[in-house]
Amino acid sequence: MSKTAITPDQIAAKLTQPGPKLSTKPADRLPAPTTEQAMTLTLDQLRPYDRNPRTQRNAKYDEIKDSIRAVGLKQKLTVTQRPGDDRYMISDGGNTRLTILNELHEETGEERFYYQDCHFIPWQGEINVLAGHLAENDNRGQLSWIERARGVYDSKRMIEEEANESISLRELTRRLKELGFSISLSHVSKMLYTVEHFLPTLPLTLDSGMGKGQIEKLISYRQFCEECWERCRAYWEAHADDLGEGEQWANSVIEGDFAQAWHDEMTQLDHEGQTEFRWNIVEDRLKGMLHDHTGLHFNPIDMAWKNWFTVRKHARAASEEEKADIWTTVDSELERLRHPQERHLYPPKEDSSKGSKTSSKPSQKLASGNPSPDADETGHSESGAEGYHDDLTFEEGQTDLSPPAAPKANERGVPTPGGVDESAQMKEMRAQLAKLEQRNAELEAESQKPLVAPPSTGSSESSGDDLAGLLDSDGFMQEHNPQPTRSPEEQETLVDDLTLSPYEESEGHRQLRHWQAKEHGEEAIDFEAAALKSVPLMSGGPVAPITDLWHVPAWRRNARDLRMQIGEVVQALAGWADIEVSGTSEIIRLNARDGLGYELDPLGDNPGRRAQLIWQLLAGLQGDIDPMLPAEISLFGELVGSHGTDSDVCLPDGLFIRVFWLTRLIRVLREVLAEGDPQ
Repeated sequence: MSKTAITPDQIAAKLTQPGPKLSTKPADRLPAPTTEQAMTLTLDQLRPYDRNPRTQRNAKYDEIKDSIRAVGLKQKLTVTQRPGDDRYMISDGGNTRLTILNELHEETGEERFYYQDCHFIPWQGEINVLAGHLAENDNRGQLSWIERARGVYDSKRMIEEEANESISLRELTRRLKELGFSISLSHVSKMLYTVEHFLPTLPLTLDSGMGKGQIEKLISYRQFCEECWERCRAYWEAHADDLGEGEQWANSVIEGDFAQAWHDEMTQLDHEGQTEFRWNIVEDRLKGMLHDHTGLHFNPIDMAWKNWFTVRKHARAASEEEKADIWTTVDSELERLRHPQERHLYPPKEDSSKGSKTSSKPSQKLASGNPSPDADETGHSESGAEGYHDDLTFEEGQTDLSPPAAPKANERGVPTPGGVDESAQMKEMRAQLAKLEQRNAELEAESQKPLVAPPSTGSSESSGDDLAGLLDSDGFMQEHNPQPTRSPEEQETLVDDLTLSPYEESEGHRQLRHWQAKEHGEEAIDFEAAALKSVPLMSGGPVAPITDLWHVPAWRRNARDLRMQIGEVVQALAGWADIEVSGTSEIIRLNARDGLGYELDPLGDNPGRRAQLIWQLLAGLQGDIDPMLPAEISLFGELVGSHGTDSDVCLPDGLFIRVFWLTRLIRVLREVLAEGDPQ
């Protein structure tokens, strides 16, 4: 049986029929490499990082463009490829260079700009790319504060999304460091605070390049306002059952939103191109905001403001009593808002009437014929049998700083001196008071004794000639003033010559100073009076005003107060040298508990001449200079102006005086420490 022969047409049909269908889709491009390698890419295959933290144009853009135009790209672009993307993306910085390459290729058409040798790294994750851009730009110092803050905020969000849980700031700092972006914990905290509280309110100012110092100051201003607001909220919530006449302010604070009030006030100060605030305006606006929403008067707000920033400045040295005293004026003002008809003293006076019985005697009338404000509806008064006495009315020669009159022994609730109802502590205090009064009387008696002329040893004529003009009619020595009699114009000229810069002392402060000196058995010195018979010196200013070059009051002769005074002088000198100084500074830290009142760390790179001289001066006073800085003895001569031609490093008169005052305070501190004062 013969086989069927296959014709040529059948063979051709078999060869031309379609083959089996493919089960996979054809690949239109190669997959991304899995290892690091070099590759040559075109500009069409590259694109910038779409989440680049830099939002502002590089300040050196034109310089970089001229360099690339002349010699090409010296440093390879580092690229990666996001899964599913058909183009390569800049990985660790280089977005500015890629933009310039595109511009140059469009302008010239040269292929040397179109083809680029790149370094490829496999895809590791969004957070890795973002951290790479932050590290690269931060190392070059090319990111503004808000650009870094946005990058840190986005990094935190990406890490939390990946871990599906929130992380602490310390953990965020550690993770960023592992990814190659080193940043301190304090900076992370401030950056996140900036994005959360300042970016929605001050976008124009932040994008204009506001720096770290301005941000830190603004943070402190907001924290004070928020604490004051919460203080008022807590007060009104605690007195919800008896709001008195303060219901309006209670509702304003409790139902109000501090964040919204802050935003409404500060958004008016946001301007394009602004990098620094006029802080006196900011301070006034914020105090006005607190006044409008809380009802507090400006004076209590201002006093609390000063106390708060003083305690913040000396955070390590501030006592618990000082911290508790911050809001005393605010608490007293809140009481006034609740009961405005009552008198509220500062500091608030403790209520001594609790548990006492109301006097049954009728109250006496005031001069105007009106009854005492302490009288009840029946006409009875709680002010005692002697009638009503106004605490704000002073007798002749009495001031608000004068000690109160001693209560009579037979007054209700006052123990009889030496009686059985008096405690041992009170008896001891009375004994000490009696000794002090006796000693004070002796000193006053000695000061009033006239000086008797010495007995004559020669003839009466010579004696009369020698003592002519020194004895009065009774034979006693007259008061001798070695200074010549000056006219009012001469006295005014003398005071002006001894005043480097004026220091306006309030009358209340002057009275307080005199009272404290009297309590310690000393005589307070007033510049205007002392200038006519001695040589004091006045140098005012915002920090450490000076009215005497030598005298340190007894009440300030303790280690802690002396260190705080030293810190104020150091702050004035450092400010002149543009050195940051505070309780947490990295160069000069104030410390009122140890040492001389300040601690030094090395200066940064390329410090100015002023900074070198002031740092070495402070280090020399500690006995520990920096060998990396000039250490010749002539450095002090440059500061005081005894030699040298650079007038810019010569201390002004006001600071030169403070250098002398600084050494005086340090010597007194060493004396106090040698006597065993641990404080």
